[in-house]
Amino acid sequence: MHFKTLNFTLKKNNMRSFLIVACFLLLIHESLPGQNISVKENDSISIPTDEQVKIGTLENGLKYYIRENKKPENRAELRLVVKAGSILEDEDQLGLAHFMEHMAFNGTENFAKNDLVSYLQSIGVKFGADLNAYTSFDETVYILPVPTDDEKILNQSFQILEDWAHRVTLAPADIDSERGVVIEEWRNGRGAAQRMRDETFPVLLKGSKYAQRLPIGTLESLESFDHAALQRFYQDWYRPSLMAVIAVGDFDAREIEKKIKTHFASLQNPENERERKQFGLPDHDETLVTIATDEEATFSTVGLYIKTDKEQEIFLHDYYNSLLHIFYTGMLNQRLQEIAQQPDAPFISAGTSYRNFLGDKNAFTAMANVREGGISEGLEGVLTETERVRRFGFTAPELERFKKDFFKLF
Repeated sequence: MHFKTLNFTLKKNNMRSFLIVACFLLLIHESLPGQNISVKENDSISIPTDEQVKIGTLENGLKYYIRENKKPENRAELRLVVKAGSILEDEDQLGLAHFMEHMAFNGTENFAKNDLVSYLQSIGVKFGADLNAYTSFDETVYILPVPTDDEKILNQSFQILEDWAHRVTLAPADIDSERGVVIEEWRNGRGAAQRMRDETFPVLLKGSKYAQRLPIGTLESLESFDHAALQRFYQDWYRPSLMAVIAVGDFDAREIEKKIKTHFASLQNPENERERKQFGLPDHDETLVTIATDEEATFSTVGLYIKTDKEQEIFLHDYYNSLLHIFYTGMLNQRLQEIAQQPDAPFISAGTSYRNFLGDKNAFTAMANVREGGISEGLEGVLTETERVRRFGFTAPELERFKKDFFKLF
């Protein structure tokens, strides 16, 4: 099953292109690039796990992944991954998954407000540049790069991860103080690009909860949410059965495993824990079109999304299929880049990808930045090359060129 959505973000004075584009969309051929092709249809050999990665699960459900890596020397990166993002917010919690990420740096049982950041800065970790975190629809990830040549610092680092997992204090005064910071972040994101995304997302994510749960939340919610709503989100979703600890660096993996068990084995899941539902994007038969304009937009873009059911990655032929997608989009992008360099190119730049999208869907995307009034020409240029590949494939020199670039990564 696959379905299409087309997005247009345009400068305000490109209105006369709309009718041309709408008519052109009716001519799009129903084909999906990068079809699934396996080496053997009955291939049941599982993708092997890297033997250098130590993987384990504690009794409370927390998973951990450890890998020794000697470069750079005396450094490691630790991550706490929580399988909880904005998609799990209740109606009175819009934006609070992201707000919770902020509060992790505003005080825990073992680190008073400001002490955490001050301590990390004292050991050479720069807030923002090194120390960081992010919140998406489906997960929240805390990232902590630390030195490993000081045992005390390393122990403190795991204490910080543990505190983020279940000991954030969420003091009411600190919550109210942080409102202004998050609201300012919301306001800074209200440029032309965000305003046009607000118009395109409800169509791109039509019929799904994702369309109603953008991680930044709403201004109304950020200004007025009750303290208890944030505390409830933390209690419901920050639990070991939804967590993983990742450690990569210059250390002894056995010692790191001991530290993880010491700090996380005692964490408990809540009684009558809420179900962590999986959310998806519904299929639709028709091609959806969304057009967004903004007076402050500085360029025009046209994008095609072909959304497909997410593919498993369990067996070797699944890995083979993923390589096909990489090679397909890589070679197509090389061709599009060459076209963009021509004097009469139909677009300024263009590119394609095939990747994990949201929920239960992957997506093939084709994007083009175009000159004023060039929406139809740019879209036609990208789709022409896509159709040319579908019919005739790639040349041997194109394959060899991409193979050389690809293997430089290893």
